Amino acid sequence: MGKLNKVSILAVIVFALVIVASRALFFTQNSNHSSISISSDGVATSSQSFGRGFSNTNPELLGKVADPNYKISFPKDHFSHDSFDIEWWYLTANLQDDEGNNYGLQWTLFRFRNPNIANDDATSDWNNEHIYMAHASVHSASKHWFSEKFARGNVGNAGVEKTPFKLFIDNWQWSSATAGLLPAKLSFNAKLISNTAKNSNGSHLNVQLNLSNTGSYVLQGQDGYSIKSANGKHASHYYSAPFIDIDGTFTISEELKAPDLKPNQNSNRSSNLSLNELDRQIAVKGNAWFDQEWTSQLFDKTTLGWDWLSLHLENGDKIMAFRMRLQGQPDYITGTYIKADGSTTTLMPSDIELNVIESTAVGNKKLPLDWQLNIESKGLEVSIKATKKDQWNPASIAYYEGTVAVSGTHKGKGFLELTGY
Repeated sequence: MGKLNKVSILAVIVFALVIVASRALFFTQNSNHSSISISSDGVATSSQSFGRGFSNTNPELLGKVADPNYKISFPKDHFSHDSFDIEWWYLTANLQDDEGNNYGLQWTLFRFRNPNIANDDATSDWNNEHIYMAHASVHSASKHWFSEKFARGNVGNAGVEKTPFKLFIDNWQWSSATAGLLPAKLSFNAKLISNTAKNSNGSHLNVQLNLSNTGSYVLQGQDGYSIKSANGKHASHYYSAPFIDIDGTFTISEELKAPDLKPNQNSNRSSNLSLNELDRQIAVKGNAWFDQEWTSQLFDKTTLGWDWLSLHLENGDKIMAFRMRLQGQPDYITGTYIKADGSTTTLMPSDIELNVIESTAVGNKKLPLDWQLNIESKGLEVSIKATKKDQWNPASIAYYEGTVAVSGTHKGKGFLELTGY
């Protein structure tokens, strides 16, 4: 091989710096060096914080904080809020194919602001504070496809565009024909990372989806100002689109390996036959939930992590429930009950009971995969259980994200997210 030219060398260096800066920016989470314990009075403690600690390490660098007087409006607030430290556009979907097989899907684009990484050259597009990260995950009963991407903002390969609206990082794209979020098309791909099915060599998945909004947007908390702690210091701007119908196609590319050739057979023939690829298409449809949230306050050093649920009930109602785990403070539990007609009830801590029934070993972790949720004012007492034990996303910032089943006074399905474990 010839020597790399100067342009190639520069490209490699820039890419390495993006990855290093991206990972240095994110809040610390190492499963081998953190632990969480709960005292008898319900206060969580940890040997290592989940948050990044902007407000503790250098308050001058903290981004804009959530404002209870801010009024969310659309389509303006579908766009990015660059003065805030962290923002995400987040989709989960409970899908089914024509044969009745179930799938859980997640796609998330994150924007992180880091004022430490701006370039000295103010005229350069690289002189911006933003890094993007994206996660894509799909579960079947036996397989898990997952991939993640990183990119620097404002240099053309990741970001948010207004008219028409688009979220993108490389070839992963959420695109609308209008300035609004929905209707939209979503396309991404993911690699097979685990497979418990026998006689299957699946390698990667291409996803093409159509999304349509069948109900109203929901402003979480107090008109979109979502408080996450009893002292009010942890808060975000947060809205949801819980009424999304979704349909599309999964294209599964599977590697078909030829049987091993005998030693006396020609080696060239062996290499030609060793690998072929077969594409198989699956039509899917179901319900999806979208969140957009932006904040500079959720990841300080007191943040241990959170547990989040989105539920689609069979009667058409929806529920969001959230437990924030904080250092030296009782867990803060809140949520929203959303009627099928779009009307909402904000659930304060006194209105909702969310308890762990049982934790389950997943790899080297004990994760709360079995919950009880009670909302007395709605006559709701339900059990919430993960439909698949191992739905762990082994990302640079690893976390649990997967489908759940709801039973009890109400039936349904949804998603569970667990961070900080």
